Amino acid sequence: MTGRPGRGFVVRDGAAEDRVGIRRLLRELHGDVAESMTLPVVRQEARTFVAVDGLELAGVVVGTFVDYGREPYGTIEELVVAPGWRGAGIGTALLDECRGWLAGTGAEVVFVSAVGDAAAEFYLRAGFVRCVGSWLWGGTAVGRE
Repeated sequence: MTGRPGRGFVVRDGAAEDRVGIRRLLRELHGDVAESMTLPVVRQEARTFVAVDGLELAGVVVGTFVDYGREPYGTIEELVVAPGWRGAGIGTALLDECRGWLAGTGAEVVFVSAVGDAAAEFYLRAGFVRCVGSWLWGGTAVGRE
């Protein structure tokens, strides 16, 4: 548990006995949909798939899955094909394998962040669409004293 002296609260892991309070708080964000959420129970998984030719590693993809009872989703974290293997269909095969696994876990949508125009075009050809929204990012060292 962590907490700051003088603040009167602590931060701890959520537990089953917190479920009613968690749903009450989540209604602030999601309305009645919060009733279907399973928090504090969260299912998370990750898998790494590789493409090999004999002993040579030609490509890798890492996928993650998150489900806490509302709109389970997946992410493609890394997808890299060795330069000598690019254009041989390895990236597509890795992506298809990872997306198939994510579909089997129950992911309703898959997110990816494309670095560069070539990567973005690859994902667009694979059926992804550009999205915008409320996503923000930040580092891990926040508010530490």
